[in-house]
Amino acid sequence: MLPTFLYPIFMSITLGASVGVLLLLFLLFTTVGADPEITLIVLAIVGAILLFINAILSAGYKGAFWEELYKALRAQPVGVVSYMNYAFKNCLQFFVISLVKMIVMGFFVTPLLLIYYFLNLGAVHEAFSYVFAIIALFEMFIIEFLFAFAFIAYVEKKVRPFSAILISLNFVKDANVKAILVYAFYVMVVLSNTIPLLNIVMYFVFYPIAASSLIRFFEKESTGY
Repeated sequence: MLPTFLYPIFMSITLGASVGVLLLLFLLFTTVGADPEITLIVLAIVGAILLFINAILSAGYKGAFWEELYKALRAQPVGVVSYMNYAFKNCLQFFVISLVKMIVMGFFVTPLLLIYYFLNLGAVHEAFSYVFAIIALFEMFIIEFLFAFAFIAYVEKKVRPFSAILISLNFVKDANVKAILVYAFYVMVVLSNTIPLLNIVMYFVFYPIAASSLIRFFEKESTGY
């Protein structure tokens, strides 16, 4: 369960530090009596930079979660230092995987949203809102599924980011039905984290189980990759 605890802790520390930097800058500019417009521009630029850094580190923390869980399943030692070192060392590689996934998702989902918005289909009939929402969610589920094993492939196979993506795509193609069943269980656990109170138990107890099932399944079925 240690990796499950470390991910939100490191994310909270990073986000808190970013907010602290912005707050200190705001207090500094306020103290020296800087022009409000200049203050706003500087805060916007620094905020964008910090957001980008947070995205990179978030990918690293998520990748370190899979690495530590992978080690834990082999009864290898895990800890805060190893988690932190692996996250910082590999954050850019994991960010590349996440970025490719976001680009692919945007390529398929954005046209759908643009069609809905510019044709104002919601005003035609409210059913269009549900139809387009279902189609968008289905596209997102499929894309997430195709990339589901990319982080695991990077951790286990020790390959480059694009190779990990290709392994995930080929693995999903070959494992098909079995893979989608295992992934569906994982998604159900992830979605259950949106339920208040229950989400604490689901995240710290059942989420590690669901994530471990993905790793075990990938190990068992990916011997030829």
